[in-house]
Amino acid sequence: MPAPSGSNDVTLRLRYFPFPGRGAAIRDALRIGGIAFEDAHVPPDRFRELKAAGELPFGSLPVLDVETARGRVSAAESNAILRFVGRRAGLYPIDDDVRALKVDEALDLAEDIYHVLAPSIGEENAERRMAMRKVLAEETLPRWVGFLERLLVANGRTGFLAGDALTVADLKLYWIADKLTNGSLDGIPPTLLDGFPAVTAWKKNVAAVREARLAQKENRRARASTNL
Repeated sequence: MPAPSGSNDVTLRLRYFPFPGRGAAIRDALRIGGIAFEDAHVPPDRFRELKAAGELPFGSLPVLDVETARGRVSAAESNAILRFVGRRAGLYPIDDDVRALKVDEALDLAEDIYHVLAPSIGEENAERRMAMRKVLAEETLPRWVGFLERLLVANGRTGFLAGDALTVADLKLYWIADKLTNGSLDGIPPTLLDGFPAVTAWKKNVAAVREARLAQKENRRARASTNL
């Protein structure tokens, strides 16, 4: 993976809800890349106000505000933000178009999984929600996780989705895998991934690499602070 590029010529503010969701991978990529940013948490009530006032590009979060010498640019869409941040953090291929294609493919797979989950998350009627989750757990999600398994096997079981190093695609799908297995979704068994050995091994590897990279950056930041 090439070295990070252009990390110091802009000021960044990430606006997202105060929970992981689509913001988690972006926060991780910024921190792993050692890129300073404002992590602006937007409570649901404030989100509704911003949306009603037309202050969000597409009426949704996350939004990345980029302050440059020419002014502010605000951008929506988590995958676009991840590509922008990933290039600056050394977590997105900038000199290998084929590998970039596979990263983009995995990012879009992540969005497809979010889309199949969303209706049940938004369903307020408990009976209907559980009926939806039953179909998700028994049919829909195993099919989509199977696609993820294929990607990992095709990549040679390197422990990553594209090539042999961590990318923003690994981070985004890692947080989805975490959501599917952490017990927070009623009706989705935490054992959902157990029948997919490549996915299970990949999730374990990404968790370890992510933690190590974040700790490395935090240690460097702490040492730099003590030397001021």
